[in-house]
Amino acid sequence: MEKFLLFISFGFFVSLISKAADSTFTINGKFNKVKSGLVYLYIGGNKSDSSKIVNGKFSFKGNVQTPSSALLDLKDGKQDYFRFYLEPGKIIITGSGDSLGLLTIKGSPVNDDNLVLKRRLEPISKWEETAGKLYNEANKQKNKAVTDSLEGVFDNILKEKRKVVAQYVKDYPNSMRSAIAITENFGYYAEAEEVEPLYNALSNDLKNSTKGIAIKNMIEVYKTVAIGKVPPDFTQTTPDGKNISLSSLKGKYVLVDFWASWCGPCRRENPNIVKNFHQYKDKGFDIFGVSYDTKKPNWEKAIKDDGLEWKQVSDLQGWKNSTSALYGIKAIPTNFLLDKEGKIIAKNIFGKKLTQKLSEIIQ
Repeated sequence: MEKFLLFISFGFFVSLISKAADSTFTINGKFNKVKSGLVYLYIGGNKSDSSKIVNGKFSFKGNVQTPSSALLDLKDGKQDYFRFYLEPGKIIITGSGDSLGLLTIKGSPVNDDNLVLKRRLEPISKWEETAGKLYNEANKQKNKAVTDSLEGVFDNILKEKRKVVAQYVKDYPNSMRSAIAITENFGYYAEAEEVEPLYNALSNDLKNSTKGIAIKNMIEVYKTVAIGKVPPDFTQTTPDGKNISLSSLKGKYVLVDFWASWCGPCRRENPNIVKNFHQYKDKGFDIFGVSYDTKKPNWEKAIKDDGLEWKQVSDLQGWKNSTSALYGIKAIPTNFLLDKEGKIIAKNIFGKKLTQKLSEIIQ
């Protein structure tokens, strides 16, 4: 959150007022079919405001410092949303209202540019949707052969999506949507050498924006946790209240595993980690589990239910865990494999990849 210092001159005072005015947004909307009720505005995943619908019309007004993800939702029990980017200015949203996904938006440069990127990503989005349905169905049936095979598909989808985004950034270096696209698509499971060329392609104005500065910081963090680096040390607390630091495990091969009890993919990966732990624990291999839980009972139950016998720590701050900023973690499961000197030798290796890597380095 920005903190405002005491201003010492009239000129600075005027400047602050001008910046505050620039952050104002208004949304004027009209539904053709929905004539009454309530519509809710979410900003950054949090419910921000609500508006009465009168004769199909609704409105919102507020302040947003930088373009943020947002959505509109009707209180009707449907899983139907209108997702868009909220930015300062006057925005008009119209449509029938019986399907929020079909609403249209005007008066927003970021959303205009978003339509261009959305069209470019459309084939990949359809591919991703199809693969997601297959994965969910296979997971329900506990068909591990299919879910394992689809992991490779999702890797390819991510690669293709990033190719499209990278070209978009180069084509639209002045668009805030480019900066947002970088953080959305390279904010997890990425390396500095992938992100830095995209940051360099942005205009100077974007580089100096809040989003641009965030990307620059992300790159610097990625550099500290690159292959061959000794990652930052940290200390957190075990379920029984003891403090353990990562550096205390130096001298062994260590898998630093970031997970949470509420994370489905993490829990599905746990049996594979358990299997590898038992195979190599007497050969100089250990695991350091870092939980992104907020509720200790849930964390402890998952440890017991999944048979996680290795060292487990957490600060119980969820996504605000101190390692999130330190390691640039925006998605879990995430893992780092360290050698006996504490250097990173592999990252984000799951399933067969983890088993194969351990078989290569531990005899």
